[in-house]
Amino acid sequence: MRFQHGLLSVAIFAGLASSRPSTSFQENCESLADKIKLDYTFEVNIAQYVPPNTTIDLVAEGLNATCSGNTTTPVPIGVCRLNLRVETSNSSEVYTEVWLPENWKGRILTTGNGGLAGCIQYPELTYGASYGFASFGTNNGHNGTSAGAFFHQPEVYEDYSWRAVYTGAVVGKSITEQFYGDVCGKSYYLGCSTGGRQGWKAVQKNPGLFDGVVAGAPAIDIWAHLGFFGYALQTLGFNTSSVTLAQWGAVQQEVLNQCDGLDGARDGILEDPSACEFDWTALVCSSTLNSSTCFTPDQVEAAAKLFGPITYNGTLMHPGHSHGYEPELITWEYSPLVLTWIPEIFRYVVYEDISWDPTHFTLEDVLYALQKDSDGVQLNTFDSDISAFRDRGGKVLHWHGTADQLLVSRTSDLYYNKVRSALNASVADLDDFYRYFRASGVGHCSGGPGANFMGQIGGQVAVDTPNDSMLRRIVQWVEEGDAPEFVRGTKFINDTIALGIEFTRKHCKYPKVNRYTGDHEGLDEEGWECVEP
Repeated sequence: MRFQHGLLSVAIFAGLASSRPSTSFQENCESLADKIKLDYTFEVNIAQYVPPNTTIDLVAEGLNATCSGNTTTPVPIGVCRLNLRVETSNSSEVYTEVWLPENWKGRILTTGNGGLAGCIQYPELTYGASYGFASFGTNNGHNGTSAGAFFHQPEVYEDYSWRAVYTGAVVGKSITEQFYGDVCGKSYYLGCSTGGRQGWKAVQKNPGLFDGVVAGAPAIDIWAHLGFFGYALQTLGFNTSSVTLAQWGAVQQEVLNQCDGLDGARDGILEDPSACEFDWTALVCSSTLNSSTCFTPDQVEAAAKLFGPITYNGTLMHPGHSHGYEPELITWEYSPLVLTWIPEIFRYVVYEDISWDPTHFTLEDVLYALQKDSDGVQLNTFDSDISAFRDRGGKVLHWHGTADQLLVSRTSDLYYNKVRSALNASVADLDDFYRYFRASGVGHCSGGPGANFMGQIGGQVAVDTPNDSMLRRIVQWVEEGDAPEFVRGTKFINDTIALGIEFTRKHCKYPKVNRYTGDHEGLDEEGWECVEP
């Protein structure tokens, strides 16, 4: 459920920019609308040549106001840009962007969405095109970020679940081959949050669609995450938290006091949050503690509920959040986005009743949503039998930040182990086609105190090498058989490239964890080693 993030740094790709294309490229682009043939009913809205270093004015084109975080920086190379309306049923349609670079390398890239997924991810299109991919993205079947688009619209909801990504990939590939007059090479996918879920849905439902998938912080157990938000509001208060932000800050500090050194470095980052067995005793109010940040026994009881398994009628609803990012977690919990998601999803999708009152939320609502989902379109994306994707030679690079304040990384841990069980596979067996990396200290898709620039989404590239760019890394694995043993992240000072690098770190392949034996409190990349937990 990702929204705004850092945009693409043009300087990173300056060396990749092509010279101005020949007149024929521009003419072929601008005449393409009259030549396209598809097995869909469609219309072309835009067919234009975009010169290098052009900023597209998406607002002037009518970009939905809620999608303002997905605008573009200057496109560093010349591209042929198309925008199409494609019908997916008699009552649904997707708007698809197809970007065809002059320096096409033969590869194609489909990009995912974020949040409630009504916004094309233009930074990802820029990212892919800059590397020479023909790049595609859709609005996932509706415009904007409201779940109201799904109200009594089952076909639109099915686009959101899986069909928009499938349609965008198929349409994009067909147009690419028609434009270049050549067969496409390998097909890739890149997405985070809802985009991570969409990537996994393709692996599970359409295993022949992509050769390589980068799925970050995936919302694969979406009802569990929504259930957590509702449960936290029910526990702490629907309007204002009964535990103040200052108190949550004290929790985070005490977590670091107790657990930060377990990995060998006191650097404000928990490499393995699951190793932290937090004791709340030190925060209980006494004559020696600050009365504004200590906890009453009732507050401890309420706050602790967010960090352990949440069950209902014998069903695990949510594994509980990890420790180490408590203020960020609660800030998100009471953000306008989350406070909007709960009523919208349950009113427009689950109960289809706009009078549903979110202040009456209970875990029974989540159980009902899970049952309705399993009998219908199945937005949940926890199918663990991915043998068809494995058998056709696909590769998936799955990653999740351990300081994800929105979608806890424990869900990804659970899914990895569920796949192991379903396929009766060892870690070595899964390594042939599925590798999962936990990125310590990284927030939701980006940000956080950890090394969070990994080439995982548009704008989050530090160095143009496969070890520092997940997109380049999945290509190397698919096309050269060179599988990743780690994903390197870079932490910039204040997350600002211009201020310089603070440190780099290799994020470990699950189930291994990082241990530090070096100097300088974790700043020496070579002082870290991935070991068995």
